[in-house]
Amino acid sequence: MIARLQTALDDLSIAGGTIVVGVSGGVDSVALLCGLAQLAASQHLKPVAAHLDHGLRGSRSAEDAAWVARLAERLQIPVVTDHVDVASRAAAAGKGIEETARTVRYEFLQAVATDHIARWIAVAHSADDQSETILHHIVRGTGLSGLRGMPAERTLPCGVVLVRPLLGMTRAELETYLAEIGQDYRVDDSNDDPQFTRNRLRHSVLPVLRRECNPQVDEALRRLGAQASELQSAMQTLAERCLDAAVRDLQPQVARLDWIVLADQPRHLVREVFLQLWTRQRWPRQRMGFEHWDRLADLVLDADSIAVTLPGRCDARRRGGLVVIEHPEGVAREAGQAD
Repeated sequence: MIARLQTALDDLSIAGGTIVVGVSGGVDSVALLCGLAQLAASQHLKPVAAHLDHGLRGSRSAEDAAWVARLAERLQIPVVTDHVDVASRAAAAGKGIEETARTVRYEFLQAVATDHIARWIAVAHSADDQSETILHHIVRGTGLSGLRGMPAERTLPCGVVLVRPLLGMTRAELETYLAEIGQDYRVDDSNDDPQFTRNRLRHSVLPVLRRECNPQVDEALRRLGAQASELQSAMQTLAERCLDAAVRDLQPQVARLDWIVLADQPRHLVREVFLQLWTRQRWPRQRMGFEHWDRLADLVLDADSIAVTLPGRCDARRRGGLVVIEHPEGVAREAGQAD
């Protein structure tokens, strides 16, 4: 496991700096922290353990935090812990527990990284997590982008790079590594709670698929993700070129594109052009789904489509040879009032 972690760190160019490690106390994150502790000297790394108590498991949550702090102390690694009442925050925002927990976790990790001037944040998603994520995206309804699963690295809004060095290793391999070094870990009972979709996929759906359809379904899902990632990367490059050719004017609130430049392009590419426009403009995309991107493509490809109303009070319409998109949230974002 250590040799493979070393290879993953080299592939991600992780060396010579501070790295914040998200540690829940479970098998994956404990294996990551212990592995990075072993490689810290050779990689010239300074790991910082970060644990967020979500307050979802009563006294067990507090026990997890104390356990992680003791582990970090034994490994001689600095540790930062915090507590957030995720259930209350989810209720106040009208959002689900899973979504809220993920949001607050990444807010916490970014804050720790900023405080410690870290170059990377490492999270312990494994190969099993990747196949579960891809399957989750499929059953929820996804496009090509969602088939990619989780990227090995991406830059967060704070400028720190989020990395997943364990994506090439299975949970069983991580358990074997911890057994070899005599390291225990915490068991989170909520990982068996069927109210969470990911748990149902892990404990009910995937076992049936392995038993009755394909014993190698996990690897098949990850292979699909890798192929989708390659194709999506190529599509993004083409879309950026098409967007450059079509742009006539970009303002914080308004974008004007020459739709005739895009009229002969495949529908999927046109949808990707608009997605790239939203990214370039830093307009919020959370409420934009496939239907919205497809309706934007209609403005270019369907002669009967003249105007489209989109989330965030966004208005897009064809005016002569231009598609004009007015997004009032552009000003708010530029002024730092929305993200």
